[in-house]
Amino acid sequence: MRKTMKMSLAALASLALLPTAVTAHEVRSPHPGTVTALTYYSSGSFHGAIDVASGSGCNYWGVQTGVVGSVSWNVTIRTSTNVCYGNGSGNQNEVKHIWANGYTFRIWHFNKTANSYDRTCDRCQVGDEGGTGNVTGPHSHIQYDLNGSNDTSWYANYTTKGEYVDRSETLGYLD
Repeated sequence: MRKTMKMSLAALASLALLPTAVTAHEVRSPHPGTVTALTYYSSGSFHGAIDVASGSGCNYWGVQTGVVGSVSWNVTIRTSTNVCYGNGSGNQNEVKHIWANGYTFRIWHFNKTANSYDRTCDRCQVGDEGGTGNVTGPHSHIQYDLNGSNDTSWYANYTTKGEYVDRSETLGYLD
């Protein structure tokens, strides 16, 4: 009995050394549209994010944060006018969440609406599709980065360029 108890205790102790499971957060499309860019632009230069364009033009209703589950969001508005075809690098409207691992998940280029404010929510609307920042047309730019180094593994094997996605479709998972 004593040997069995020792072995059981040893087995329990070894479980304490196992890393705890990390909960992955599913990311869905911020609005219906076509994936127009992924890791590389058509030119071959590095992009490191997902671009989704509705094809409905500027101010398509309802850009959502996309992350499933209650998450706190910081909304930064750099332009309050409707911008559809760019207003310069660094002038993009942004919604972001900084994770415990130091990575930042962000969506850029939307136009400001009454829904453009900081809050905690599950896939909340933050604006309408726009073209703020350095763009050639309205779309949503979705990226996950650490100190400016974009991570592309979160969406690898989940979506492809040219694919039509709706709000229910998974674009990837954040660890």
